[in-house]
Amino acid sequence: MPNYLRSDALAREAPAKPMRGQRVLDKAAQDAERHRIERRAKAEVRKRDGRCRWPEDHVCRGGLEAAHMLDLSLGGDYDPAGMVLLCAWIHRRGPESIHGKQLKIEAETEADAFGPLSFWRRTGPGEYVMVRRELAPFVYERD
Repeated sequence: MPNYLRSDALAREAPAKPMRGQRVLDKAAQDAERHRIERRAKAEVRKRDGRCRWPEDHVCRGGLEAAHMLDLSLGGDYDPAGMVLLCAWIHRRGPESIHGKQLKIEAETEADAFGPLSFWRRTGPGEYVMVRRELAPFVYERD
């Protein structure tokens, strides 16, 4: 009898297939976990900062938002140390904004956003000038 007709070949089990729709359920569970982590991190940033952290006098418009100092697409994550609280005008809506790449924020120490930050404004292609530097959160260097 040829090998391909033997009954022990039929006895071997094929790997179990996932249940129908299981990938959709797994993706939904991953998304829910990611959103839970994001909400927790943003709540911690709101509690830590309490107000817009941009140092210049401006009218805050559009509410407060937790902004990433390093974009998620560039390797940022939902760690509160990498996020600051900004008004929507500075974060993404104004003529100069973090998302528009006219403004940027950098950490001055390894404490990241829990420590002092420096605030920058774009003056030309790849050129930025410092707006202000913090000595501690909300405590600025004198001009």
